[in-house]
Amino acid sequence: MLNVFEANNEVYIKEIEKGRIIPQTTKDTLLYSDIEKEYISNKMIALNAVVNGKNYHIKVWKSTIEYDELMEVVFVVFTLLLVLLFLVTAYINIKISKLIWKPFKSTLDYIKDFNVNTLHYKKLESNEITEFSELNSSINLMTSKMINDYNNQKKFTENASHEFQTPLAIIKGKIDLLLQENTLNEETMKLLVSIEEATSRLSRINKSLLLLSKIENQQYEKTDTVALLPLLEKVKTLNEDFILDKKLQFVYEATEELDFRINSELCFILINNLVQNAIRHNYKNGQIIVSIKNKTLIISNTGALEPLNENTIFERFEKKSSNVNSIGLGLAIVKEIAEANSINISYHYKNNAHLFSLSQFKNMVT
Repeated sequence: MLNVFEANNEVYIKEIEKGRIIPQTTKDTLLYSDIEKEYISNKMIALNAVVNGKNYHIKVWKSTIEYDELMEVVFVVFTLLLVLLFLVTAYINIKISKLIWKPFKSTLDYIKDFNVNTLHYKKLESNEITEFSELNSSINLMTSKMINDYNNQKKFTENASHEFQTPLAIIKGKIDLLLQENTLNEETMKLLVSIEEATSRLSRINKSLLLLSKIENQQYEKTDTVALLPLLEKVKTLNEDFILDKKLQFVYEATEELDFRINSELCFILINNLVQNAIRHNYKNGQIIVSIKNKTLIISNTGALEPLNENTIFERFEKKSSNVNSIGLGLAIVKEIAEANSINISYHYKNNAHLFSLSQFKNMVT
């Protein structure tokens, strides 16, 4: 018998009697491994072979463990290659995307930084990509038209401020001269007083509308850090006669300092309009309380014993009372100034008092 089993543990050869035929078979089997010290899976082939006139029964087997390990290695390597290929592809796509969309990003940055107040603005350049080039051309036309329209409107407001106020001042002056005449009867005097009041009202409306137009057109560009407490004291002093006339109690309850980042002229108008509103819509022997708490300015006043309409209180020409001196634009101006400077303004009614609260967004305060 020839036995090669001991040589490589993979072949078994045994001489058998002549004429005996054993069919060829292939099967999976478990064989004990002296190396692994356990039964391991093998693939076995058994067949007959005649060599030099002798008949042999041959068994050949091979462990499948190495194949499984090889497949695991191939799977890991293949997976790593796929991941690497994905990362490389993603990196290339990002680079290509940035390169392709770079003109669009430049256009987007231009739009974000565009300011209609800019005296000299740089036009967008043409691009090799037809679509982006057409986009830039359209934006250039649009911005050019916007700047021209803005400049025309700005000139109109500047001219209107002078052209309207001058004849109104002349009319008012002429009426004042007529009122000094002793020859006028009572009916004529009443008529002239009525005309004078209407002229004064028209003048105030004109000034207020022009102010609103300037605010909307962002003509107040310079911003300052304005301390509110000194400004409140200044506003109170300017309105002292009206406060004394109604015998109002003006109370400070400020527990902290508060600054707003805003144009100083607009800040004065903002606070003055709120204080005048509190005076105008108050009753005699009433109260105005100014407090600063939690970075919020609150101006409250006594007045009508019912809340105002929160949805319309800041609308233009919205009358809050039957006061003939009110033109209905004071709070509309307050709202426009607040929105233009990222100041949150709100109204609510509490304990028979009307409260207006002002607080500036944190990202605007420097």
